[in-house]
Amino acid sequence: MKLRNKAAFSAGILCAAFLGCYYLLEFLLHMNNFESVAILAICFSLVAFFILGITIARRIEQLNQGVTRISFKNTLDSRLDIKGNDEISSIGRQINKILSNVQASYKELEMHSTAKALELESKNKKLQEDISARNRTDKIATDNLYLKHLSRHDILTSLPNGVFFNEILNKSINHSRRRNQYMAILLIDLDMFQSISATIGQVNSDLVLKEIGKRFSNVIRKEDILAKLDGDEFIILLNDISKPKFASAVAEKILNICSQLIKVEHHEFSITASIGIAIYPNDGDSLEKILENADRALFKAKQSGGGCYQFHTEEIHAEATEYIQLESALRKAIHNNELALYFQPMFRLSTGVITGVEALMRWEHPALGIINPSKFIPLAEESGTIMQVGEWAIREACEKIRFWQDEGYEHVSIALKLSQKQFNHPDIAKIIAKAIKGTGINPKYIQLEITERTVMENVELAFSILENLRATGVLISIDHFGVGYTSISYLKHFPITSIKIDQSFIKGIPNNPDDTAITSAVISLAHNLGLEVIAEGVETAEQVQYLTSQNCDVMQGYFLSHPVSSQKIILQFKKLREEVLM
Repeated sequence: MKLRNKAAFSAGILCAAFLGCYYLLEFLLHMNNFESVAILAICFSLVAFFILGITIARRIEQLNQGVTRISFKNTLDSRLDIKGNDEISSIGRQINKILSNVQASYKELEMHSTAKALELESKNKKLQEDISARNRTDKIATDNLYLKHLSRHDILTSLPNGVFFNEILNKSINHSRRRNQYMAILLIDLDMFQSISATIGQVNSDLVLKEIGKRFSNVIRKEDILAKLDGDEFIILLNDISKPKFASAVAEKILNICSQLIKVEHHEFSITASIGIAIYPNDGDSLEKILENADRALFKAKQSGGGCYQFHTEEIHAEATEYIQLESALRKAIHNNELALYFQPMFRLSTGVITGVEALMRWEHPALGIINPSKFIPLAEESGTIMQVGEWAIREACEKIRFWQDEGYEHVSIALKLSQKQFNHPDIAKIIAKAIKGTGINPKYIQLEITERTVMENVELAFSILENLRATGVLISIDHFGVGYTSISYLKHFPITSIKIDQSFIKGIPNNPDDTAITSAVISLAHNLGLEVIAEGVETAEQVQYLTSQNCDVMQGYFLSHPVSSQKIILQFKKLREEVLM
C-alpha cells in the first residue's frame, strides 16, 4: 500500500475516532462547546501525523540499513530485502536493479580484461621469442662478420691479409685495364728480422711488426692498399699512378720510415727493408704474373745487400733511380744557385723592337749539364717543391727587371709561366706582391702566363684568383690559347690583357688552311675584345709575313731567337738600341 493511502486510511480512522469521542462527550456532558471540540480535533491530528512520521521514518531507516549493509560487504551480489509496495520499496527495487546491472557490467569487464590479459601475455611471449630469435640472428651475423674479418685480415696488425689482398688486386687489375692506367705492387721484406726476433723475443717482435704496419700506413694514400703477409712481409698496392717511376717515391718513404729508431721496452734499434716493385701492365697483366715478378724484384734487392728497392724491369729501375736522384738534387738546387732564367725575346711586329722577353727556367746541374724545365718542373710539382722553385723565379725576374731598368732598358717586360699548382696556391698573389715590393719595380712589366686549361678547370675559382693577381698590377696572358676549351663568354669577363696563340696553329701557317683560318679568327676576336695577341713558335719568314698581314701584335720563336742567358739577352738589347740610334 502506498504511503499516501496509508495516511488517508490513518486519517479516516482518527476522524471516526474523533467523531465517536465527540458524540460520546456530548452525550455525557450534555454540552455544546465548539472550542473544546476544536482543541480535541487538533490533538487527534497531531497524534495522527506523529504516527504517520514514525511509519515513514521506519521504512527509510530500513532502506538505509540495507544500503549500509551492502556497502559494508563491498560485494556486488548482495541485494536489499524488499517488502511492501510503497515508494520506499520502489526505491529499493531500483537500487537492486542498479546493483544487478553493475554486477553484470563488472562480470563482462572482468571477462574482457581476462581475455585482454591473456592476449597481451601471448603477444609478450611471442615478442620475447622474436627478440630472442633476432638476438640469436644478430649474434650469428656478428659472429659471421667477425669470422669473415678474421679470414681476410691479419690478427696481429688488423691489416688485410694475403687472401683479401689478392681479391683487391684482381679488381684493381680489371679497373686499370678498363681505364688504361698504371698500378704498382711493392713487396716488402724486413731485413734480418728473424735475428732481431730471436734477440727481443716473440712478444716484442709482434709489437715491432704492429709499429712497422702503422708507419707504412702513414706514408701511402687513402686509395692505396697495405696488407700483411706471412712472417715479416708486407705488400702495397699503388692504384692509378701516372708513371711507373712514381712508385720509387713511395719506396723511398718506406725505406726512410723503416730506418727510424724503434723502441720496445729496453731495446732500441732500427730496421732496414728490401722492396721488390712490379708495374702493371709492364710486368704482367694477371695477378699471378705481377706477384711473381714483384717477388723476383725483391730477390734482386736482397741480393744487392738489402735496404733498397728494385724494379723488376731494369729500364724502369734506371728511370726511377734517376727520378729519385733528381728529386733530391732539386731540393738543393735553389740553395746551390743552380737554377737560372733564360730569356726568349718577344718582338713587336709593328716596330721590330724587343718589347719583352719570356723567362724560361733552366737547371744548370753540375754533373748533368743544363736540364730543361719540361723535365724538372713536373718533378718539382710531384715532389712538392714547385712553390719554392716558382717563388725563386718570380723574385729573380723582378730583380732582372730592376737591373735592366737601371741599365736604361725601361720598356722591357718579362713574361712568366705559372703552373697549375702555383696558380691554385692560396698565397700566390701575396708572393708576387711581395717580390714586386721588394724590388720596387712597376708591376706592369711583369706578365703572368696561365694556360687555358688551368683557368677552365674551375672557372669561378680562376676568376677570383685572376682578380687578385690583376690587383697587384701585373698583366695576365692566356697561354696556349686554342688548344683548350675556353668559352668566349668567359674570355670577355676574365681580367686578362693578352692571349698567346699556341704554336701548334702557328706551325701550320700559311700553308694549312685550317690553321690559317683559326689564327686569323683568333687575332680578330682578340682585337675586338681589346686584347693583345702574341704568336709563339714562329720559325719561318713566311709565318712572320702572314702574322704581319693579319696585324698580330707580338711574336716569338726560334726564327728570331732561341732562349739565351741573361748575359746574352742584354747584348741583344744593346744591339737593337744601337740600330735604332743609327
